[in-house]
Amino acid sequence: MEKRKASVMGRVLLVVLGVAFLILCLGVTASARGRKLAREERQKQYLESKETVVREIREYLGKKGYPSSGVTLTKREFGEDEEEYRLTVHHGRMEHLSQEERDALTEELSGFASGFGQDAVMLVTIR
Repeated sequence: MEKRKASVMGRVLLVVLGVAFLILCLGVTASARGRKLAREERQKQYLESKETVVREIREYLGKKGYPSSGVTLTKREFGEDEEEYRLTVHHGRMEHLSQEERDALTEELSGFASGFGQDAVMLVTIR
């Protein structure tokens, strides 16, 4: 009788552990899927913002006398919440700018980072 009781308790313990393991596996899978969906949503938002920011920069540069400027904008991620935006702008007339004029234009273009959020930082290169 004692042996049978121990055998039943062993089976119950095994079932409980199996159910707990299954719940753990499902939780891990759901968590990973949730992170993937969040990452995809952030990427979608970035692409939409990028399109808007690049268009605004091109319009701004056109008004400043640099029509058809080459504009490249990339994002570099350093972790879950850390990212950096890099803007490269080139136009034949920009080659002749003084350092002071380059610095002023760089400062003006850096302001477009706000299109990605108030804390966004944009590194600007003028060629």
